[in-house]
Amino acid sequence: MSERRGAGDGKQGNGKQGNGKQSNGKQSNGRQGNGRYGNGRHGKPKGDRGQGSSKREGRRGPAGPDRPSFVERLDAVDRLLAGSVTDAGGLWSRATAWILRLALEQSVDELWLRIAPDLVRCPMRAQLLALRFFAGAEAAAQVATVWAALSRAAHHHDYELAPSVTELRRWREQTARIATELAGVTM
Repeated sequence: MSERRGAGDGKQGNGKQGNGKQSNGKQSNGRQGNGRYGNGRHGKPKGDRGQGSSKREGRRGPAGPDRPSFVERLDAVDRLLAGSVTDAGGLWSRATAWILRLALEQSVDELWLRIAPDLVRCPMRAQLLALRFFAGAEAAAQVATVWAALSRAAHHHDYELAPSVTELRRWREQTARIATELAGVTM
């Protein structure tokens, strides 16, 4: 028979052991740090991300020593599609979609750095809207369609299959073609 936990037996009814208090007498919420007002998720004070950092810092500026070039990203995609990267396990298809999305975003960033540097700091959806005026409606629609498809494919959904090799190869070709088109856009 199962033991019923009630209020009078000193145990909480939610199945957790203890009285919900830490040894220092403070109420515990089961999370590290001291909750909402103290440290962030990783033990660093909230708001202290370092000088000039942002949520999307990896997308800023031209390719450097810590940022792969567009060609290097496509090479990584080709290796994943060829099956020569065995460390990816069952995550290779979503990893391929993420890398393709990063390559597409990088080609858009390179366009902005050439013709409208302030747009690099905008969210991607705003950049997609602005792209109509700089690259034309058709090119902007192609970028938005591929970006949305890659965004959806890169995220895990419980009742959806991972992207197929055929889809990934098509997105890879579309990304390369779009990057070539965007490289030819001038002001």
